[in-house]
Amino acid sequence: MNPYRALLALLGALGLSLAVAVPAFAHPLGNFTINRFSQVLVDGDRIDVLYVVDYAEIPTFQEKQRIADDPAYLDRRVRDLAAGLRLDLGPQRMALAIDGHSVSYVDGQGGLQTMRLQILLSAAVSQSGRQPGVYHDTNYAGRLGWKEIVVQQTGGARLLDSSAPTTSVSNALRTYPQDMLTSPLEMTEAHFTFVPTAGAEAIQPRGLGLTASSPAHLITDRFAALITPAHLSLFTLGGSILAAIALGALHALSPGHGKAVMAGYLVGARGTTRHAISLGLTITVTHTAGVFLLGLVTLLAASVVTPEQLYPWVTLLSGLLILGIGGALLLSRARAAIHGHNHDHDHAPIGARGLLALGISSGIIPCPSALVVLLAAISLHRLPYGILLIASFSLGLAAVLTGIGLALAGGLPLVHSFLPLGGRVRVGAVVARSARFVPIASALVVTIAGLGLTAQAIPGVR
Repeated sequence: MNPYRALLALLGALGLSLAVAVPAFAHPLGNFTINRFSQVLVDGDRIDVLYVVDYAEIPTFQEKQRIADDPAYLDRRVRDLAAGLRLDLGPQRMALAIDGHSVSYVDGQGGLQTMRLQILLSAAVSQSGRQPGVYHDTNYAGRLGWKEIVVQQTGGARLLDSSAPTTSVSNALRTYPQDMLTSPLEMTEAHFTFVPTAGAEAIQPRGLGLTASSPAHLITDRFAALITPAHLSLFTLGGSILAAIALGALHALSPGHGKAVMAGYLVGARGTTRHAISLGLTITVTHTAGVFLLGLVTLLAASVVTPEQLYPWVTLLSGLLILGIGGALLLSRARAAIHGHNHDHDHAPIGARGLLALGISSGIIPCPSALVVLLAAISLHRLPYGILLIASFSLGLAAVLTGIGLALAGGLPLVHSFLPLGGRVRVGAVVARSARFVPIASALVVTIAGLGLTAQAIPGVR
């Protein structure tokens, strides 16, 4: 094994794993999320609840399809959501009556929309004196998203204590705090105690009302934005294709997928030019195919399984495959080092099946932005244009992954040739001493990547 090539591969793999990520989400919490907010208002003789559901782009796309296919769907959805809300006062389960509902849409990314569903409910309170209450939201169990409850008082009641705050940090799902996006609220239950104070001066108007929607803050998704131009001239088409290629190239460097790390490790440490091209294309084809398969699930099987339910399983599969390959390589290379074997001669590069498995496992997790583009293309009746954008995105992805592999396969000798003679000698000595550890270290990189993906997926698997 060329020691320069091996060391460069290891350093490249480690460096690429720390590359800066490219934003992938349009909705602040991700375009798969369904977010919920409850405003519970206690009064002397009643409790009002304003229940808000904020659907991100992909679930909005699904809900709009269902509403269009079945005029009665929305009323059933409202009743089902109301049934998923529980209100107990002491030992008594309270009946929450539906007083009204509203639906509004806000422009999201890629020509898609987000949906805001509001439901107004109330329950009569017939008892007087100190009232202990529990409110619980059981809807969309297991779905990703923001979950928030606030409990407030009116002039007809005094709130003695509550496990929930009195003000919303998200402005009722209109503005999500930037510092909480990676760790969104997870409040689905609130305990509170109040006492009626009939006749007291009103602190605020009695009851709740349905509120108007307002534009939501979105994280710019540059790829999804390419699907939305009003007119598709040849100039616009050419510029969009070039932009999609460039964004695909940037996506190849983003962490979390394992693509660049795998390519850097395998090609530089053990592979050839043919391996570089094969691995880059396999990762790209798998990554692109995953987008179309997930799109079919979103369109045809959403009632059985949702995309965000599939993502953890796909990530787990990817992590386990990478972990298995990394573990096998680590064991093989450790055994070779212990017995003092020449690694290149005693252990052939990974076979065609292993290379294929590595490429599939590294690219199996599809890109959410590409899925938004696909669904937006369907919604806007621009399917050929959407497919062209995704193909261009994939071309940029393939070019960079293959280029990474080719550079790592033979880049260090070229760099070394530009060094002064004394520098070459010193660098050569360091590389020679380090090269024998590269096979084990590079296999360890793969194993750690697999462990990371597996650990990331396990909490979301249900």
